[in-house]
Amino acid sequence: MMKQSRRIVWLALSGLVAIGVAPPQAHAADARLRRLVVVGDSVFAGFSSGGFVGRGRAGQVDSAPAFVARRAGVSLPQPLMSSPGVPPQLAINDANGSGQLDPGEVRRNSGSIGTRARPIRGVRNLAVPGEDTQSVFDEISPAVIARKLFTGDTVDGRDVIKFLVLGVPPRSGSISQVTRARDLRPSFLMVWLGSNDVLGMATGTSPDAVTLNPTQFGRRFSRLLDALADTHAGMAVANLPDVTGIAALRRAAGEVTSCRQSDGAVRPVAADDLLSIDLPRSELPTPRCTEVLGPTERDLVRAKIVAFNAEIAAGIADTEQRRGVAIASVDTFGLFDRLRQQGVDIDGNGTVDLTTGYLGGIFSLDGIHPTRTGNALIANAFIDAINQRFGDAIPAVNVARVALGDPLVANGFRPAGEVPFGVIGPDDGNDLQDFFVKVADQVSRGARDFRGDVGGSGRDPFDRLKHFFKGLF
Repeated sequence: MMKQSRRIVWLALSGLVAIGVAPPQAHAADARLRRLVVVGDSVFAGFSSGGFVGRGRAGQVDSAPAFVARRAGVSLPQPLMSSPGVPPQLAINDANGSGQLDPGEVRRNSGSIGTRARPIRGVRNLAVPGEDTQSVFDEISPAVIARKLFTGDTVDGRDVIKFLVLGVPPRSGSISQVTRARDLRPSFLMVWLGSNDVLGMATGTSPDAVTLNPTQFGRRFSRLLDALADTHAGMAVANLPDVTGIAALRRAAGEVTSCRQSDGAVRPVAADDLLSIDLPRSELPTPRCTEVLGPTERDLVRAKIVAFNAEIAAGIADTEQRRGVAIASVDTFGLFDRLRQQGVDIDGNGTVDLTTGYLGGIFSLDGIHPTRTGNALIANAFIDAINQRFGDAIPAVNVARVALGDPLVANGFRPAGEVPFGVIGPDDGNDLQDFFVKVADQVSRGARDFRGDVGGSGRDPFDRLKHFFKGLF
């Protein structure tokens, strides 16, 4: 019996390593983080490879906050989504068997969606994919959304995602990340928000894609910090990375040498100019100049992000002084600059193992959200900042161990040069609004699309959900 028990423990620990999760260590729980609450967007939520799922490549269990919680020895209940995800993740489909990454070969393998796997469980990772510094205050009514789902009425896709994260199990009244964070009475808050306020400059390949100015952004961010300060909890708050460094952008690299201006004239494109990997191949070899981020445009994007980060720093300083709340500043801007410039030698042999290029091990298949290993690197940035600001001793995540179990590190399809344009299938790209429209369309067809564990063994999923929510109607 003793041998069998030991074997079960060994298998459990082996399984943790296999999915990129460090086994539990013999260190005391960090008292400061005993009731950790997370506020953020898709990165903190664990969104990866274009999908949102509890266990995947990477999944919510591999989110940066989840890594921090495990290393701190504390629990972090998350709103885990059932397979295949909301929506399913992208995967590589080598249709022609060439062994290399060809256009259109990164696709979703499933047309269905999942839902909250354990909807009766309260959660403390409140991060919602698509959230920004304005929508984080937008409240939804879970009861109203639930009714619409059962009656087949159209529901906005953003509200569906927010409902699945914050509104299940349904409660009376309205709710947002901010109101829920205050209700949970956290001992500590991890906050990373604002990337969606600036991401459009990269995905839209234009500094003008974001009209929000630094002063407006600063007001929003200060309002967020002030609202969270009502909890009297300490915080770790991150700034924003330069979005021109994401893997969803690639160099022209001689494949595009010129572009078309609005007046029909053609101008040259440098090899280092950036274009979206989602660029339709029909636009090659001379796309519109609005599809190209040259050095001038990149400098403008970076300058705007630097200005936004100055507002974040000012907001942190003001909140600390005015509200008496201690805040650890996390420099993700510097982190991703170093990753882009230097890469990571995870085994210490002098060779760079991780880069920010496509399939370089840091960004997932959508080129925007991190891999499991990328999340481990982000988690360590937060751990370092928390330890330094508060004098804690949370151990770092073992990035090398995580990378060993990460299928997107040292992947055999990693391109030798630039990833081909149109690598992501035309219906599976990174258009965030398109993603929300699809989710809303699928969910509003009826609650039969849900696959949640809501009790009622043997019932049709629609009936099971209706039974669970019956008190609302």
